[in-house]
Amino acid sequence: MEGKKWVVLVVILSLGLFLLGCPKKAVKEEAFAKKTEETVGESDKVAKLEAELKAKEEAAKRALAEKELQAERERAARIKAEEALREKEQRAKEEAAKRALAEKELQAERERAARLEAERQARERELRAKEEEARRALAEKELQAERERAARLEAERQAKEKELQTLQAKKEEPKRDLSGKEKEFEKTLVAKKEPGIEGEVLESKLLRDIHFDFDRYDIRPEDAEILKENAALLIKYPDKRIQIEGHCDERGTAEYNLALGERRAQSARDFLISLGIAPNRITTISYGEEKPLDPGHNEEAWAKNRRCHFVILPK
Repeated sequence: MEGKKWVVLVVILSLGLFLLGCPKKAVKEEAFAKKTEETVGESDKVAKLEAELKAKEEAAKRALAEKELQAERERAARIKAEEALREKEQRAKEEAAKRALAEKELQAERERAARLEAERQARERELRAKEEEARRALAEKELQAERERAARLEAERQAKEKELQTLQAKKEEPKRDLSGKEKEFEKTLVAKKEPGIEGEVLESKLLRDIHFDFDRYDIRPEDAEILKENAALLIKYPDKRIQIEGHCDERGTAEYNLALGERRAQSARDFLISLGIAPNRITTISYGEEKPLDPGHNEEAWAKNRRCHFVILPK
């Protein structure tokens, strides 16, 4: 910039000398000084203009730089906003994908649960059908067994009735005095030590006890013969009423033995009825294990206690 100022100054001086020629020295010096001042003034103006220009250039540069900086900031803010938006959209997409996956898994779980429930219901229906079929088959089997048992009992009853009639015919003595028979029977009667539920009861050695196998209430063949003899005696004395006592050994609970004693007494009653004894002449009672005949705790004592005992009821 200083080089330009001196060039301008030299040009101005040369021009002044060319126009003025060679006057007197004083005039020349005065004119030269004036020209010099003008040149200096012009130089100052030029310098001032250059300074203003430089300042304007600097201001323009600063303004441009500020504008570019602002544009860069706006661009950076826009890029940041765009990145934030993309991140937000990405998060939204990820959340949507997670929700969709969770919904898909939930739907799959629901379908699996529904399938399992349907399978469970199908198994239950199948099981109920099998159980119902088994119950029907068992009921049919039990019904058939009951029919066969009823037929067998009826055949046995008829056979026993015939046998009893034969036995009765053999033992019957038409010419014997009935009152004498009753007196003979009366002689065998003794009062039982413990009264029954209907008061004093009588016992007779002619009415014999029957016995049972362990935990059974069916009539054994040897005891059937005893019952036939008891039935024949009751037929001879139609005015006598009896009570059948069911007894058990000490094994088993008291409740179970009471029920078992009742079944034993009922079996003996049914057998006597099948031989022709009127049902209203026979009652039953169960003492379970309460009244053992033998207080022992061995098989021999238990065998004695598993019995039905027959007593005569008061008239």
